Amino acid sequence: MLSLWLPRILLACAVLFAARKGGEPEQSVAAILLATFALDVANHAIFGDPAWFAVNPGHLVIDLWAFIVLLWVALRANRAWPLAVSAAQALVVLGHAAKLWELAMVRKAYWVMTQVPFSLQLLLLIFGTAAHMHRARRLGDYHGWRLT
Repeated sequence: MLSLWLPRILLACAVLFAARKGGEPEQSVAAILLATFALDVANHAIFGDPAWFAVNPGHLVIDLWAFIVLLWVALRANRAWPLAVSAAQALVVLGHAAKLWELAMVRKAYWVMTQVPFSLQLLLLIFGTAAHMHRARRLGDYHGWRLT
């Protein structure tokens, strides 16, 4: 039960913190992570609960989209932490690829590779928003995005 509610509580806290205290990159990552959660809920409402013995096409599409947009933010943000968030999303996509490659992959391993990085991403978002607050307090207003 904890594995169900902990990420949801962490998501709510991270999104609210980023929305109130973060700059544009923090808010963008928060919106992307919230969208992945909402799309996942819609995926389950339409197609039912996932069967961890096969690749879930809905999860694959959502996770691939999230990787692309998180990488875009990471490459353009004037921050380092979004690179770690996109790297965690790359692990999720690699989890789907590993399952496609080897269908006999243990269900628990597939679940861990595709579900656990979300909590890491939320913690990184909270850390990044706190770092932004301290940097803005120390330096004043600064660009959220790279100028080039």
